[in-house]
Amino acid sequence: MKNILLFCLLLPAYFSHTQTNVRAWYADGQVWVVWQVSLPLPDWYSVYAKPTAFNSTTQATLVGRLHKFEYGCYALKEQTDTSATPRVPGPAGQGTYQLAGNEALFVFTPHQAGSLYFAVVPEGSTTVTTGQNITSAAAPFQYDPLNDPVECHVQKVFPSPFAAGFTCFAFLMWADGRQNQWENRPDFPVMANAAKNGMPGLFFVSVPNGLDTTQPFPLSVWLHGGGGTARQSLAGSRAEVNIKPQAGILLSHDDKMIGWRNLTPPFPTMPTWHFGWRKNYDPFNPGNLPTTPDTIVNYTQRRYLWIDAWLIRHYNIDPARIHIHGHSMGSAGALALAKCYPEHYASCTIFNSGFGGPEPGNTDVIFGASTENFPTNLKNRAGETIRQLSVWNLLENCAQSRDLPLLRHWHSKNDDNGTMHWGAYVVENYRKADSLGIGIQHMWSERGHGIDTGPAYNDHWVKGSQANQNTILDNVAFAENYSRSDQSFPAFFNHRLDSLNNDPGIGTVGINNGDGDNWGAWGGWHRWDPADLSDAPGGWAVTAWLENNAVFANDNCPHTSLKADMAIRRPQNFKPQTGKMFYWLVRDVDSGENLQNGTAAVLTDDVVVIPQVEVWREDIRRVSIEISTTPVAVEEPGNDFQTNIQVRPNPVTDKIYLPENTERVRIFNLAGKTVLESHTPGLAVLDVSALNKGIYFLEIWPENGPRQGGKWIKL
Repeated sequence: MKNILLFCLLLPAYFSHTQTNVRAWYADGQVWVVWQVSLPLPDWYSVYAKPTAFNSTTQATLVGRLHKFEYGCYALKEQTDTSATPRVPGPAGQGTYQLAGNEALFVFTPHQAGSLYFAVVPEGSTTVTTGQNITSAAAPFQYDPLNDPVECHVQKVFPSPFAAGFTCFAFLMWADGRQNQWENRPDFPVMANAAKNGMPGLFFVSVPNGLDTTQPFPLSVWLHGGGGTARQSLAGSRAEVNIKPQAGILLSHDDKMIGWRNLTPPFPTMPTWHFGWRKNYDPFNPGNLPTTPDTIVNYTQRRYLWIDAWLIRHYNIDPARIHIHGHSMGSAGALALAKCYPEHYASCTIFNSGFGGPEPGNTDVIFGASTENFPTNLKNRAGETIRQLSVWNLLENCAQSRDLPLLRHWHSKNDDNGTMHWGAYVVENYRKADSLGIGIQHMWSERGHGIDTGPAYNDHWVKGSQANQNTILDNVAFAENYSRSDQSFPAFFNHRLDSLNNDPGIGTVGINNGDGDNWGAWGGWHRWDPADLSDAPGGWAVTAWLENNAVFANDNCPHTSLKADMAIRRPQNFKPQTGKMFYWLVRDVDSGENLQNGTAAVLTDDVVVIPQVEVWREDIRRVSIEISTTPVAVEEPGNDFQTNIQVRPNPVTDKIYLPENTERVRIFNLAGKTVLESHTPGLAVLDVSALNKGIYFLEIWPENGPRQGGKWIKL
């Protein structure tokens, strides 16, 4: 509120006392309507359009209406410089146009070529006067989404105020608002209802100085909490959770829709929970609570996804390495994006989500009451309409895809913050999600709701801002290199069944009250090597361990080993169908010792699950988890192990001795990948010393007779 009042005090220094000189021009896929404003500033201006001249708004079509915090681009002033004004593409051939301090802006997105007169009238007025508040002629515009698409526009470039070595770019874009949410341009989706047409959207991109842009790099997204801003998540902010990319860039969005908050004007800002709002919400009508059933359209999600696509189109971003993070309301928004568009994200990291959605009362005006639970415009895997409350929890499917990205979640037992508080529903989500095998690492601890520096951060996972004082798992840089959206991963689950793990209790707020453990992790110590993961049609394998070599001591697993079920999520090539038998083993990577093995059938929905895999602390052993649809893949190794030939010796260190009259030989691994092959007739000895340790298959073609095979272990 203080900053908004400051903005209002600054306005008289920049704005004239007459409304005049309305101009409009086409550039970069949109029409830019600029005018001079009058004092006192009206709460909003309305923009009308018509192919021919008119002298009353009753003769034209309303195309947009903007609050003063929008036509004055308050967010840009608030978060970059109080004297900042928008920079937009100028008329053809005139480069960039920067608005003067006494000018306001509305942006119109055409859906066909044409020309229109544009008139601008203040709140309560209907009069249109030639030479004053209407363009002098109809402004012509084009419609060419392929060759002249809508763009974002850089506003300001500055060094990060939170960390040296980063340059920050402030961007603005203006939404296309239509009542039919499916009336998208090919290059630009509908991102608002008709009442919010032309609303500005601010976002920041933080770039490490010296970033190698010749190679594809990751994009990390950070979403602010309720009452926060995009500036809050510039690179280096909140060192306790390390919002600082190393391999790529950081994107932070501003979620501040301008509109009356229930019945309490004039304070007009309210968040959309990084999701959207009611299709029939009227932000210019205080107390516009729904009286009939409505639809919640994911306008904000559409904007965020389009901005990602725009950045990918203009910069060398790897689309398989987009990671999303958020705190509080931002965690709800991040989880909703990961659930609704799981194939878009490589991972999702969230802090203090209550899983219940917007707090009843405060946001009823844009979402409706939680008891109404309005439908959204989205469909789930079963083709059913997704309702609003289903978007926010960990449990309900919200997309066509079966699998979610890798999820990491922290919550706090001293969190009593509204709908995000620690409670029974949070723990219910913990327990049920842990049983589903969706791929989530749960952590909880002693702190409160906040995520800024302070005594509340003296907890198990964060004890300071330095690297050796907080967990690495929540770092943007950790996520950048750990997963991809086009790579499978092991989803360890049912951690709660291992008695060595801690337990969160039943959801009572507070610590030291006998309700479970003050801190704990379900899957938080599990690690695997994405670069060593094999995913082939015939088999799947990964190397896994429990952390023991961490910079922050609390990241090290306190147990020798832990047991958990494991599901394969996001398989790319290994996709046996429901009911198919498969064979699995867990072996010591260094010794090749067979630690566990078994057979199982693929579960419903083609999910591959291995029961109770024991993973060990790294200082004791790393294990290779190997799965195959080939029966020989899990038989007990030994000198007499064979299908129809005997491999000598077995295990092998350097050489395999082949049967006489061998014409051809092939070595392939458990995933079915050929690693060595020879077509030398009469070959007696095969050198395998260069192969990594592991389980392999030998396939030979004798001079006469059928192909033969056997299995062996390389030490």
